[in-house]
Amino acid sequence: MQNTIWRISVITAVVALAACSTQREAPVETVTPSEHKPHVQFSNKTVESSSKVMSDYAQYQPTLDALRAVGNDQAAINFLNQQTSDNAMAERVRNQWLKNLGARGQWSTFNAEYAKLDKGGIDQENQCYAQLSGADRNTQLAQNLILEHGKLPAGCNTLLQQSASGLNQNQVWSRIRGLLSNNQITDARNLAAAIGQPLPSALGSLNGSGMAAQESLLYSVTNANARKDNNIGNRIAAISGNLSREQAGFAYGAAGETHAKSQNFGVALQLFNQADRAQLDEEQWEWYVRSALRFSRWQEVNNIIAAMPAKLQNKEDWQYWRARALQAMGQSAQAQQLFQKASQSGRNFYALMALEALGGKVSTNSNAKPASEAEKARAAQDGAIARALTLYHASVANDNRTVRNIAQQQWRYAVRNLNEPSLLAAAAVAQKAGFNEMAIYAADRTNHLLDFNIRYMSPYKDITTRYARQVGIDPAWAYGLIRQESRFMIGARSHVGASGLMQLMPATAREVERKIGASSTGLDDIEHNIKLGTWYLADVRNSSGSETMATAGYNAGPGRARQWRANVPLEGAIYAETIPFNETRDYVKKVMANATYYASLFGEPRQSLTQRIGTVPAK
Repeated sequence: MQNTIWRISVITAVVALAACSTQREAPVETVTPSEHKPHVQFSNKTVESSSKVMSDYAQYQPTLDALRAVGNDQAAINFLNQQTSDNAMAERVRNQWLKNLGARGQWSTFNAEYAKLDKGGIDQENQCYAQLSGADRNTQLAQNLILEHGKLPAGCNTLLQQSASGLNQNQVWSRIRGLLSNNQITDARNLAAAIGQPLPSALGSLNGSGMAAQESLLYSVTNANARKDNNIGNRIAAISGNLSREQAGFAYGAAGETHAKSQNFGVALQLFNQADRAQLDEEQWEWYVRSALRFSRWQEVNNIIAAMPAKLQNKEDWQYWRARALQAMGQSAQAQQLFQKASQSGRNFYALMALEALGGKVSTNSNAKPASEAEKARAAQDGAIARALTLYHASVANDNRTVRNIAQQQWRYAVRNLNEPSLLAAAAVAQKAGFNEMAIYAADRTNHLLDFNIRYMSPYKDITTRYARQVGIDPAWAYGLIRQESRFMIGARSHVGASGLMQLMPATAREVERKIGASSTGLDDIEHNIKLGTWYLADVRNSSGSETMATAGYNAGPGRARQWRANVPLEGAIYAETIPFNETRDYVKKVMANATYYASLFGEPRQSLTQRIGTVPAK
């Protein structure tokens, strides 16, 4: 296929925040019939008229624009004074106003407005400003942020600069190194100046003496271009006499990550093995273990995960892979314990893989009764939910995707603090209205009361099943992909132009239409979109010989997916885990886990994720 018909399907503002929930799941509870459950609990917010909601919408973007462009406080005051109750638009306006107040140091007004925000709706930058203003006291925040090597909001950089002298100085220097290696030069200079050791004006050579001069020399091997060099290990060694052990150790870790992401895993492992582990950030730790995993070096996999910070060790991903390593090393009892922990982490890829490693099987037996008509009526009369539905209906009536995006934001706001029975009642209301992506969003947030028929809804089943079978693919796989691509949102658009339920690029659609001799009826046409999407998915699968690689190819392009293969056949789960694009790696795991749940719901024979993920052929 031509590059023009590849597309990295980044679900964007219209779809992404609805489609890709990132909250961590609570441990799985045993799924048993639930005869007694807590009552639904909705807010007492008044249902506003449609004209009031749409009037707010009309003023919303101009208010944000005024705040961002000229810091117009009065625009925020006017907008907020017109609100009869809190809502997503008001929360975002207040957050933006608070950023302006924080940047100007107007702490009295900042503290008064900060107190009005729901704790779940405070963005990161305002959390940082709240530390500076005294509105909040979380001494751990700066200690956590100093461990980050990447870009942070301005308010958080200010917090770190003002706190720098009281933080662990080794960690401060590690962040400076990380910022330089990530080309955040100004932030690195500001932080170095905050501890009284400004960096030289010209970076890349040993200019003077002291730590700052050494950091300048270190930059010659940690900048993005230098790290790509296959000889980077020797380059670091050549200047190590002028560096501290920590500085050289940082360089090896930064270079290791770069080579791992370039699929140069052998070089990456050599570099990581010389790194200062105390300075590895979370992403570098994960690429360290992925590099060993790529070669099935189970002893190394075990040792690396065992050395990870506890937070990472407790992720289900690394619980599973350490269990696999222990199993390969003959330590079955310890392996079983970790498989058990991973299997209880939620309804995710590694929970399923671990469950199957224990001899279990996916279950889609709902333990929650469908919401009653009375419960759904109460949900619809919740002012926050009603506001979201008003915006949603307006978006459909006017085919306005911007309004749809605001409706999604309002829905997330409305269900943020609901208990599980209320979440399921709200999900049922959204599903009935056709607000599919947010019905799934609400149902996905429950951990104990489970309704798989909403969580894994299957609209357009006759169409999808017919076309999937015509091209010889598993309907469950097609549904797993649609759920991840669009959450069954008709007319979904990505920022790169992918459209419809199966998020096809226009060029891809035209190519498929040409190959199958179909005339175009538009990608928003449900049947046409599914017909083209299932044909394309089957075509990518047929050319790759692997559902796992085809799923990666559907997202990132078949050419890229082929490049990520090994020189020998590779376990599909290892292939998926070592995909260099964060989005595609997450996408493949979610699509394949979704497909396993759909196979169970549909009573299909292929209900094992381990078998479905299979083996990816060699290059």
